[in-house]
Amino acid sequence: MDVCYVPWLHMHQPLVFIENKIVSNLEKMLNSKDSRENWDAKLMLRAYKNPAKYVEMLSSKGFKPKIMLDFSGVLLESLLELDEKGISEEIVIGNEKVGAVIKSYLDVLQKFPKAIEFAGTAYSHCYFPVTPEEDWILQIEEWRETFKRIFGLRELKKVKGFWLPEMGIPGKKELLKKLIKCIKEYYDWMILPIQSVQSYESLPYEKIIQLVCKPHLLKCLNEEIIVIFRVPTYFIDQQAGCDAKGVYEKCLEAKKIFSKSSDKPALVVTASDGENGNVMMNEFFPNTFLPFFTEMVNEKISSLTVSEFLQEFYDEGREVKDEIELKELGASWIDGHESWMLGPKRVEAIKRIKELSSEFHKLSEEKKEKVKKWLLIAETSCYVYWGIDYWFEQGKKFASLAKEKIKLLK
Repeated sequence: MDVCYVPWLHMHQPLVFIENKIVSNLEKMLNSKDSRENWDAKLMLRAYKNPAKYVEMLSSKGFKPKIMLDFSGVLLESLLELDEKGISEEIVIGNEKVGAVIKSYLDVLQKFPKAIEFAGTAYSHCYFPVTPEEDWILQIEEWRETFKRIFGLRELKKVKGFWLPEMGIPGKKELLKKLIKCIKEYYDWMILPIQSVQSYESLPYEKIIQLVCKPHLLKCLNEEIIVIFRVPTYFIDQQAGCDAKGVYEKCLEAKKIFSKSSDKPALVVTASDGENGNVMMNEFFPNTFLPFFTEMVNEKISSLTVSEFLQEFYDEGREVKDEIELKELGASWIDGHESWMLGPKRVEAIKRIKELSSEFHKLSEEKKEKVKKWLLIAETSCYVYWGIDYWFEQGKKFASLAKEKIKLLK
C-alpha cells in the first residue's frame, strides 16, 4: 500500500425544547408541517444510517470498505429513541424504507467488525475552547457511558481515537495540557485540523501535504498524545463533493509529494459532517464511497481505519516521533473560534454556562449525578454557533432548566 484513504463522517443533532418537552432537532423536523424541513429530516435520517447500509452492502459482496465515524451522545440517544418509537421504520424516501438506524449498526458491527471504527467525542457536542475545563472530562465520560449502554462494553473497548466537536482546540499551554490529559484517560490519539498548526498560513503547499499525510506527536508541558490531521478542503473537500476518481487521483498526488519526505504510506483522511448538505445526504455514498471500494482499491491505494493504520505502519503509534506545535490561540476546522466566541449573545452564553458550571460543582457527588446531563446539554455548541435568535433562545432555555434542577438540590 502506497496510500491509505480514510473517509470520516461526523454526526450530530442538538436537542430542542418545544411544547414543554425535550426532543431531538431531528424528531422536531420529522414532525414539522413545513414540507422542506420534513423532507430534509428524512434525508438526514437516511444519512445517519448510510454508513451501516453501505458497509453491509459491500462487505456481503466480498469487498472491504473502511470508514471512521463519530456520533455525539445526544444524537445516539435520539436515534435510539426514534427506533424505539417506531418512527425510523415509518420513514420512506422514494421506494426506500429507511428502517431502524441503531439496530443496523449493531448488526453490522457484529457481522463485519473491522469495517467501521468509531471515535469518541463529547456527549453534547460542546465546543471545548469555551466549555469550562472542569466539565471536559464529564463530557468525555458521559459519551462513553452512552456508547456503552447502546453498543456494549466490547465495542467501547475498540474506541481508540477522539474527535473534538468542530475540531475546536485551545492553544494556551495550560489548557492544552489539561485537554490532552483528559483525552488520554481513555484514548490513544485524536484528529486535528491542519489550521491548528503553528505558522500554518505561511507553510508551502507541499509542506502542508507532507504534514497531513503522517501522524505526529503533540507535546505540551509534560503531556503528549498522537495526532492525525484532516486533509485541507482545498485538497479534497468531502462535503462539497469529490467523486471516487477524484479521490483516487488526489491520493496519487499525496503519495508523490509525501514520498519526498517518507517511505511509509501516505495517510489521507477526509473528514466532514455526515448529514449536512446535498452531497452528504445524497451523493457521497453512491458517487464516492461505493465506487471507490468496488473499483479503485488496488495494491497502491487502499484503506484502513486510523487505528489499523497506526498499528500496521507505526507499531500502534510507538514509532510516531515527529513532533508538532500548535498555534497559541488554537483553532477549529473553520480556522478560528469566532463562531463560538464573538458577539454579545455568545459572550453572554459563555458567561451563563460558566456560572452554571460553577454552581454545579458546589454540589455533592451524589447530587451532581442527578443533574449532570442537564449541565452537559446546556453546553451544546449549536446554541451559539448558528448565530440566530432561535438557537440562542434554545441555549437560554436549557441553561435555565439546568439552573432550576441544580437549585432544587441545594
